[in-house]
Amino acid sequence: MTSVPRINSAPAWQRMFLYLTLTGLSVTGLIWMGIHYANGGFAGENRPYALLHQLMIFHGILGYLMAVAVGLFLAQHVGAGWRARRSRATGISLLALFATLMASALVLYYSGDDTLRTLASLTHQIVGVGLVLAVPAHVVQRVHKAARAPAPSHGHRQQVNAPRSAKAPTA
Repeated sequence: MTSVPRINSAPAWQRMFLYLTLTGLSVTGLIWMGIHYANGGFAGENRPYALLHQLMIFHGILGYLMAVAVGLFLAQHVGAGWRARRSRATGISLLALFATLMASALVLYYSGDDTLRTLASLTHQIVGVGLVLAVPAHVVQRVHKAARAPAPSHGHRQQVNAPRSAKAPTA
């Protein structure tokens, strides 16, 4: 396997935190959707409400952890990637998907209007599945671009977060 240089990589613990949290959210969300729709969806009369409720609680706790993970990435990875002009389209897409999921989660939690909750739930489900597909696309795009890029000169890695006050040497 070819090693790909990491130019704007988050620390390994941050990536692991994000990936594990996203996996937990994906699993709990997909299981909830499977049980929900297998039992008649929103109109189902014999739905296992206790099980669905427990899944929602665990999913909600993981959602708070994901908000922390996204905040960690905003602090370093997003800004550095933006300044380096790397993966902007997929990065912006991910941020929009995360923001939509967080907003729809708030509506699901706080709204008492059944029509609004149904719309928020469907939005949350569709966007959630989209996010599960978008995160790997963002990562694979980096790997693809790095594999095609020429090797850095002098054996040094490119530094993305160079101090702004650093001036180029004059000849």
